[in-house]
Amino acid sequence: MRVEACCQALLEQLLPELDPQRQGLCVDVGVGTFAFYCALFARLGYTTVAVEPSPADKLRTICRQHSIQLIEQCLSDRVGAQTLHMGQFANLANSNFSSLAADWFGASTDTRQVATLDLATLLAQVSATQITAFKLDIEGWEPVVIQQFADLPVALLPQVVMFEYGGGGSRQKGEKGWSPKFLAGTLDCLHQLQQRGYGFSIMVDYASGTRAKVFDLQTLNLAQDTPFYANGVYGNILCFYQQCFSATQIQRICAPFRGGLANWLVSKVVS
Repeated sequence: MRVEACCQALLEQLLPELDPQRQGLCVDVGVGTFAFYCALFARLGYTTVAVEPSPADKLRTICRQHSIQLIEQCLSDRVGAQTLHMGQFANLANSNFSSLAADWFGASTDTRQVATLDLATLLAQVSATQITAFKLDIEGWEPVVIQQFADLPVALLPQVVMFEYGGGGSRQKGEKGWSPKFLAGTLDCLHQLQQRGYGFSIMVDYASGTRAKVFDLQTLNLAQDTPFYANGVYGNILCFYQQCFSATQIQRICAPFRGGLANWLVSKVVS
């Protein structure tokens, strides 16, 4: 499955159904150098915020063109500064793998200090009163942010949360993004969202031969079951708050993105 293209198609179709009046904010955390979900949000007519500590020139241009508020910081659990481990893959520097987690598989020994802010500070800074979409791709640091959802008032819970999982290899090998620590972090993200009332969910994985998986997070026993495919590689999970869609609609949107030549490595390396 072509993950990012499929997820963008899902959001393009579903966000106008979630928030037809464009009343809520869309937040793109960990923008990177490709995909640019913030540009999609803005094109759909939503007030948009992009959070990226190392914005590429292309992102700066997009933000200017679409009046997107760019915050050049890392979203974390503290206000201040932390060490960002610059990304590296196949012995080449690649900012798409940069992480606040020193043991993230794509993190190098090349570091720099970056300004950080927590979720409450971010939402206060952008004067958020309603959030339509919250996209999170921060290389293993996703649970640190999603844990803070427990402190949000109900009115500020995003209508849809999308976060990345896995990466670097297959689930079967249990390494890199699938190592016990980071898999536990992914499961904690699901648990936190489950506790906050998120239900209808969609998982889009790159693994060969897979379809988008639709499941109800409220009925998933995370102590015994996970939604992941046995041959999972990497993907995004979209969790919706008090909204649901037909599985037929979801599969229809995703059908054009099954197969193809795109893969996880290409998607991460392309700039």
